Amino acid sequence: MEINIRDWRKSDLEKIREAWLDWCRNTSSPNMRLRRDSQRVMSEWLASKFEDSNCFGFVAEGDGNWAGFVIARVDEWESTPPILEPRKVGIIEAVYVQQEFRRCGIGAALVEHTLQAMRHRKAEIAETVHELSSDASSAFWQRTGFEAWMVHAHRTL
Repeated sequence: MEINIRDWRKSDLEKIREAWLDWCRNTSSPNMRLRRDSQRVMSEWLASKFEDSNCFGFVAEGDGNWAGFVIARVDEWESTPPILEPRKVGIIEAVYVQQEFRRCGIGAALVEHTLQAMRHRKAEIAETVHELSSDASSAFWQRTGFEAWMVHAHRTL
């Protein structure tokens, strides 16, 4: 399969929105529910990310078909309290690959392309958040070179 990765375009935002919302509908925890206005809110959020100079996105195409996306940003990081030297951090906010294109290397190619873009923007490290309870997600991020550093834990009340 031939994989092409390109910069995202404004015309991709609707497809990204639908893919992301579909993922949320099918994989969210039982105590997490989409807002009634999630379509509008997601459209506005994606539009703001698209216009933000710190953010960038890529779309993957497999054999000419839309296969997935990644959204990321590079920001200045400052510790709390601010006692450590600030540094540039790349943050992968979302990676999504359509079901029929999974296990073909597209996700890994999107992540590697994103890491190169982060290096180009002078990021020193890259971070992401993923679902710890998903063995597939954890294995994917380990295969792409990420390791747990801090654990963000939650508890339902």
